[in-house]
Amino acid sequence: MIRLAIEGQGRSSRIYPLAPADWHYVTVVMRRAIGDAIEVMTADGQVWQAQLLDRGVQLQVPLMRHGLPRREITLYQALLKGDHFSAVIDRATQAGVMHFVPVLTERCIVREVTAAKARRWRLVAKEASEQSRRAYIPDVGEMLSLAELRLPPQSEGFVLDPQGEYRRVWLSQSVQPLSLVIGPEGGWSAGELEVLQAGGFDRISLGEGIFRAENAGAFAAILFLQ
Repeated sequence: MIRLAIEGQGRSSRIYPLAPADWHYVTVVMRRAIGDAIEVMTADGQVWQAQLLDRGVQLQVPLMRHGLPRREITLYQALLKGDHFSAVIDRATQAGVMHFVPVLTERCIVREVTAAKARRWRLVAKEASEQSRRAYIPDVGEMLSLAELRLPPQSEGFVLDPQGEYRRVWLSQSVQPLSLVIGPEGGWSAGELEVLQAGGFDRISLGEGIFRAENAGAFAAILFLQ
């Protein structure tokens, strides 16, 4: 059963119109026809069994909520070259990350976030949420400089650093919100690590291997959500 995330307000009889891109995905890519059953996730996180109409869906039976991950993870990811930030959002959404914040660091090659790129990232989050059957769509925040990054109250914070201490911190049964900070392809400067540590972020590594910047956040999230 495919799942589609829909936005906006429904009409009477729980009928929701579909955006052209969603209609194309359901009927052309997934080859569903009018009258077929699909799953629909509404903006409040409720999942429904629905029937496909002409350019719309009709919600029929509310299904059990799949719930949220046991920890609310925010991924602060340094800007990456090319379309690699989209890969971060795709993989980390599937892993269970709920919030993304792009961060500008000293060694970032990309230095800005255009409106088109921000729209692209939100679309990737939506599609990854649908594909992995999540009951939420992660949000993508505004870009921050490293100096603006603050550890939220009541949150644990970690910065991934290959030279950091290897600790099995992800085996903790803590349910505290978690903030993960991942650097760019060129890594962190010594000064940046000092700033992060002073701000309450502990330096950790994921072991002996060196992971690509676009993969590290998803790998870490999977471990922390065990």
